[in-house]
Parts: sequence; C-alpha cells; structure tokens
Amino acid sequence: MYSLGLKNIGEKFRFREVVRRWFVFGFIISFGYGQEEDTLKIRTPQKAAYYALLCPGGGQLYNKKYLKAGILFGAEIYAGIKFNKYRVNYRYYKDDLSFSKHQYLEKRNKSAWWIGFIYIYGLIDAIVDAHLQSFDEIMSEDLEQSTAEDTKQKEEK
Repeated sequence: MYSLGLKNIGEKFRFREVVRRWFVFGFIISFGYGQEEDTLKIRTPQKAAYYALLCPGGGQLYNKKYLKAGILFGAEIYAGIKFNKYRVNYRYYKDDLSFSKHQYLEKRNKSAWWIGFIYIYGLIDAIVDAHLQSFDEIMSEDLEQSTAEDTKQKEEK
C-alpha cells in the first residue's frame, strides 16, 4: 500500500509530512485567490422553497435573513417540545397533573397545528422574500432621471 519507492519508514513519514504541509499551504492560499462571490446573484423562489421544505428556517438562511431563520427554527423547536410534553402527559395521565386528560389532548393537538402553521409560514415567507429580493434596488432608482432618458430616446426616434 505504501510502495512509493521509499526505502525506510523514516522516509515514508517525511513524505507524508511534506504532502500534508503542501496540502495545508494550498488550502490556506486558496482563500486569498478564490473567485469573488457574485453579489448580484439572484435568489430563485424555487430554491428558497426547496430549502424551506428541507428544514424550518432553511429558506430564510438561503435568502440571508438569519434572524428570521433563527426565530422560525426556535419556534418550531419550542412547538415540538410542547407537543411532546402534552403527548406524554396525555398518554401516561395521572390524577395529580394540573389539567384533565382531555385538556392535554387539546393542547397536544393545538401544538401540532402550531408546528404545521410555523412550517407553512416559513415556506411562504421564504418564497416571497426570494421574489422581492431586487425590490429595494428597483425602487431606489431615480425615477425622474429614467423618465428623462426615456423621453430623450423617444425624441431621437
């Protein structure tokens, strides 16, 4: 397996160390000379929907709305924890609990609805954010300048 034409074990370890160092050196250098990220890359609603379906808050991460992604993910986790708590209390009901067995069933079902609602809200929000990504750029254009340019072009024709 290690037949690199090296005669003794010391040469093998030196060879590995040299290869390791060159690999690390190349890896570090690649960060400085990598291709710049395209800042005008348009995020598609299809990919936002895919990531939102993959994980709660995933579409918001794709759209670079990190705070919103954290809030959605946290809300989903909280609703799941509550669902599990009420499910266990309903299944293994004892008389010393604070609610009746039927109330635990209602709370469990309400938590399940909240899980679904948060998930669907995250999906719709990610799609809308991806659609409206370029809205601020379009609305920040100087409308008077663009109408003057359009008028000039019409006069020239």
